[in-house]
Amino acid sequence: MALSAWRGATVMAVLISVGSSDVLSANRDERVFTRVRAADDAFRDLIREGDARSATFRAMVDEIQQSNAVVMVQFGLCAKGQVRSCVSHVGGTAHTRTIRILINTRTTTDRLIATIAHELHHALEIIREPEITTGEQVMALYRRIGTGRCAEGRSDRCETEAALAVERLVLDELER
Repeated sequence: MALSAWRGATVMAVLISVGSSDVLSANRDERVFTRVRAADDAFRDLIREGDARSATFRAMVDEIQQSNAVVMVQFGLCAKGQVRSCVSHVGGTAHTRTIRILINTRTTTDRLIATIAHELHHALEIIREPEITTGEQVMALYRRIGTGRCAEGRSDRCETEAALAVERLVLDELER
């Protein structure tokens, strides 16, 4: 879509650009994320900081920007507070999907950013499988790629080595 089509608009908050990770805003130095969204200003700031300070975080955001999914990051408790973060919802169709991520904020800023990266990786694991649009399909995916009790079918709390590795890598990048 050409910018000339927006002539006469006084404020452009967000331009959704399909098939492009180029993101536009009123301030050309600031990236606007159309596919990775925050439920509040605090999470928006954490996502921006992760994007600015970690190449790994930024690459994941860029890949999500290229997808058909909207990933919402917000405060929430997983497993009644026993788990620090989780993918809490996956829905939609093969054309448009939504993924909701819950994060418990009781930790340091760098750990929060690394935890968001961990969950963004889980979102990408789901996004990379275009047929996954339901919680049941997500669970089948994690039974296949997860580790431990989840992979054995004995727990609904699922984890992947890849998400843990991304979290460690982002934390290392933030500490540099």
